[in-house]
Amino acid sequence: MQVEGTKSTFKQRWHWNKRAPLRGFFNVLMRILGRLLLRLRFIDLQNVPMHGPAILMINHVSWADPFLVLIGVHRSIVAMAKVETFEDLRTRWMVEPYGTIPVHRGSVDVQAIRSAAEVLREGGLVLISPEGTRSKTGALIPAQEGFAFLATRTNTPVVPIAIVGTKNILPALKRLRRADVTVTFGKPFEMNTNGKKINRTELQVFTLDAMYRLAALLPAEMRGVYGDAPPEKKV
Repeated sequence: MQVEGTKSTFKQRWHWNKRAPLRGFFNVLMRILGRLLLRLRFIDLQNVPMHGPAILMINHVSWADPFLVLIGVHRSIVAMAKVETFEDLRTRWMVEPYGTIPVHRGSVDVQAIRSAAEVLREGGLVLISPEGTRSKTGALIPAQEGFAFLATRTNTPVVPIAIVGTKNILPALKRLRRADVTVTFGKPFEMNTNGKKINRTELQVFTLDAMYRLAALLPAEMRGVYGDAPPEKKV
């Protein structure tokens, strides 16, 4: 995926561990910890299809955001994460054996796109943050077109997922309290290209439409650059 103005720093080219030997174990562990340490609320979880492929797109303000989706959705999910998480010893122990797809930012990562497309062709779920990195403002920042490219190339439905409350997790735990966290699953939608090849400008239109759908699920103060009225879609 491409992230403008951001480039990965890595010592080696990382590859997707498709076998994911510890995914099941980590899922069980995360669900136990999530229920013990947080007050979790999942809204409209039924919008995630029980079968077949889908791209799960999330807002991203905290390290905990992807984990909450993995806790709530009782299907195997393949997450995509920046390659820095593979380089960092504090996170490598989990992301590599979990079967996370590494994304080398700064240019189009063909390897990452092909890996994600393989998951979708096999009927799986792919978790992605369209913004490409955590927002430091706590609100949505401009998204990149990589996830729209993936969705249009694979004809896969997209489920927008709004996560609220994760910034409060660590402060609450320090006070020996459980933070309130809400995860809202929006209705699936498709980026219909009518079978034609689309250019980058059209991908940007699809990306804008998707991000406004996500913003609509968030409180006003978290909508960020997508807080105004959505533009008319013309593709």
